[in-house]
Amino acid sequence: MGVAAVGAGTLCALAMSAKRSRAARPLRARGGDVVETLPTTEINYYKLDSINTTQILASMRGALKAMRAIFDSEKPAEEQMKDALCDQDVRFALVSLSRLPVFSHEFGLAFKDDLDLLHTLKQLKYFWNLPQSQLAILMENLARRLDAASAADFSIFTEKLCQSSAHLLAIKEVSKELPEDVHAEYMKNAAYLEDADAHAVYPTSIYRQCDALTLATQDASTIEAVMSTTITTTIKIARKVLDPSNHLLFDVYKPLGRCVAVVDDKVDEHYGAEIDNYFATHGIEFTKLVFSGNEVDKGIEDVERILVAMKKYSVGRHEPLLVIGGGVIADIAGFATSLYSRNTPYVMLCTSIVSGIDAGPSPRVCCNGYDYKNLYGSYHPPVLTITDRGFWKTLHPGWLRHGVAEIIKMAVMKDLTLFELLEKHGVRAVQTKFGTEGDSVDDAEFQDVCDLIVGKAMEGYVRSEYGNLWETHQCRPHAYGHTWCPGYELPAGMLHGQAVGTCMGFGAYLSFIEGWVSEEEMHRVLKVISDCELSLYHPIMDDDKMVWKTQLAIVEKRGGNLCAPIPKPLGFSGYLNDLSEEQLYQRMHEYKDLVSKYPRGGRGVEEHCVDVGLEDPQAKKLQKKAEAEAGQAAVVAGKLELLEQLRHEGLINAEQFELKHQQLA
Repeated sequence: MGVAAVGAGTLCALAMSAKRSRAARPLRARGGDVVETLPTTEINYYKLDSINTTQILASMRGALKAMRAIFDSEKPAEEQMKDALCDQDVRFALVSLSRLPVFSHEFGLAFKDDLDLLHTLKQLKYFWNLPQSQLAILMENLARRLDAASAADFSIFTEKLCQSSAHLLAIKEVSKELPEDVHAEYMKNAAYLEDADAHAVYPTSIYRQCDALTLATQDASTIEAVMSTTITTTIKIARKVLDPSNHLLFDVYKPLGRCVAVVDDKVDEHYGAEIDNYFATHGIEFTKLVFSGNEVDKGIEDVERILVAMKKYSVGRHEPLLVIGGGVIADIAGFATSLYSRNTPYVMLCTSIVSGIDAGPSPRVCCNGYDYKNLYGSYHPPVLTITDRGFWKTLHPGWLRHGVAEIIKMAVMKDLTLFELLEKHGVRAVQTKFGTEGDSVDDAEFQDVCDLIVGKAMEGYVRSEYGNLWETHQCRPHAYGHTWCPGYELPAGMLHGQAVGTCMGFGAYLSFIEGWVSEEEMHRVLKVISDCELSLYHPIMDDDKMVWKTQLAIVEKRGGNLCAPIPKPLGFSGYLNDLSEEQLYQRMHEYKDLVSKYPRGGRGVEEHCVDVGLEDPQAKKLQKKAEAEAGQAAVVAGKLELLEQLRHEGLINAEQFELKHQQLA
């Protein structure tokens, strides 16, 4: 199952030439005087060809047919690639595609019925800069979509080419070895693209583009601009990703010749050998950087450690860092890539529910700071997200359980059918680690149900997230359960999903008070949370002042609005924006009385980090603080000792000694 997404730019491709236009009416100055506007210069950036789906498909089929005929020769694979590049049909297909707006809405909709084909075409646009092995992989994928009968021949060709020492050579370099007239045609296209679409000839990476509309008065005293960034990403829900026969990672890293990976320490413990074997089997140089994936190690200093490691191994802005792990690693490694050289792509291989449903595909990458959850961050989605629930079999039951909160939030806010699946199968999914343990492994129907639950949760998440990539507004359904708990999750030492459970339950109660859900629907939400052994309540919520302080911080974070996502009705999104301090206290106390009647008095099973073998974030923070203070004390003691020595040797007088001593004390 795959989902390919194209982030939409705000502008269409515009003509290259500067145009001048006069304003339709004069502008009035503040003083009331009428001022005639000067002619305006319109500066446009790119000129792309129009999209003709029939012609695109015909040209691609023509290229496949031509290449297939070349495979009949006995030449080495690298020579066959040269012959293919010389073929007129192949050259026409590649050049034509390089001039198209493959990241546009129109292009995406043109190929919406075959997302794997769409993904392949988006990358083929950049053929000029791609290693020839990557072009071979893309043509093989193209054959699987358009000419299945020839796919096996393309697979053999790709395998042979990848065994060649020249497989890393970029097409622009291979072109230099072609006949002079053919090379000249490719260079002519490259020169055209320098002006028409520089992304296709000199890309920083093949996963994002920019555009803008810039307007300037004739004397350039006033400039107005609208700028946009378009990002492409792909999401795959797959099985047995580390089996060498699975080519999801091969297709990305074989053409690069190496893979640099940030790996969660617990993942390395369970799957390190399999990861190493995958890349060794495919002859891909592999550098593994192991970091802690615990919440206590989610500070800015942990992000910096990843940045230093990336620099040490000279990660390029064109090669995606591979990130393997759960939610914490997804957050901090993703944040590091957003900072590294201002923007570096990454591939996310998710090994937990939190990363597989939420943090993995999320554009919101971050780290904690000053006792507040995710205080620092940026917006930087992975170029490829892979969720394989086979990894979940080695998760501690408590780690898996708390991740279910991310599924529940999407069901409550976006998908009633998903909610009904959780009502029917949620308990068994938790008990069997989503079909990875016990008899459920051989239950084909339940396996499909587990994939459906994961897929629907993921689809609901990206529908909510990707249309608001930079949080330019706060109507964000996926923030359900994330309004009041960010302020008490860390101080309470709670697992993230357990804290989210308390916030979701409280949100369902507020929705009932508002008349947006019925009492029955409210209890259905509370029951699903409780049945999955998540928390509805924690004693830290009795601290009214802390909860109110959190609400104030959230209002600040959300641009001056509370905008708390709550169901309206079940399966649909609503937003509560008015809740006074007195109302918050009252509703919280009412909610506590309500959920105290639920199993375990509303408490979750293994609510805290320490309950599942993880360090308590608050205790770790105090430990770090104590260590820092001890280190500072040692520095001060050393300075005082040096000061005493300087006075003893007569290098400073008594007055100078006293002044310095007071400054250090």
